[in-house]
Amino acid sequence: MNAINSRIEHKKNQAAEAVNENAWLSKFNDAGYFDHKLASGISIRLYKDSVLSKPIADGFENEEIDFLKRFLKKGDTFLDIGANIGLFSLEAVNRIGPEGRIFSFEPSPKTFARLKENVEVNNIRTIKPINIGLSNKEDILHINVSENGYDAWNSFAHSDDGKFHTTAEARVRKLDDVIKEEGIGEVSLVKLDVEGWEKFVLFGGEHFFKTQSPVVMVEFTESNTFAAGYHVQELFDILQGWGYQWYRYKDSSLVPEVKQLHYPYDNLFAIKVLDTVLKRIK
Repeated sequence: MNAINSRIEHKKNQAAEAVNENAWLSKFNDAGYFDHKLASGISIRLYKDSVLSKPIADGFENEEIDFLKRFLKKGDTFLDIGANIGLFSLEAVNRIGPEGRIFSFEPSPKTFARLKENVEVNNIRTIKPINIGLSNKEDILHINVSENGYDAWNSFAHSDDGKFHTTAEARVRKLDDVIKEEGIGEVSLVKLDVEGWEKFVLFGGEHFFKTQSPVVMVEFTESNTFAAGYHVQELFDILQGWGYQWYRYKDSSLVPEVKQLHYPYDNLFAIKVLDTVLKRIK
């Protein structure tokens, strides 16, 4: 009887998945994309050929976005490094207001085109999309590019993953140089999510991070950093060596982070002056 019940439950789950998939596909109405309204009222164009589209529509990285919305204030500057199609940039727009600035970095040509489109369809003037990668030196690198829906995982790191079938050339620059060239003043928040290339972005912005001390949200994914040739815990040590302390954001609170042995996938926050951050997010 247990075997029969198990088979019945399995079939129910399959049927429910099929219904959910059909409901999802119906949103596209035979088009390649549809415009999804974020809670802020800003639209984000989601594409049928991208695996990330459904998680965004369902609510992606809600805690991280909650922190961004509570922390950012009118007139702030936000750096979105590894912007993809612009979810975090778009969520930041209403928080910083017309006097704020957002610089959104995305090296992959196709993904950058979609980022730029999301900025243009909303007629946003505070976001500046920048079609480069960031690294520890100026160079031309090959980025692994997915053609089967995994565009959010495009990376400069070596990969034998079946997600990737081609590469594209991408210019990379040091963040310190870009800061100077763009005339970027005080930065409040940096989001750093570059699929394993985080260490090299940090070293290319060492002067900026040491002197400006913005809050930094960093993706910790050990498989990505290992593919890039280093251990994820190095990110912890680098920023701690520059005067930062690490925290998790959970249930609207910042909790001190003790370095872990494994980081399959986490977003952690590096902060120098905790009291200032707590006043902002209260």
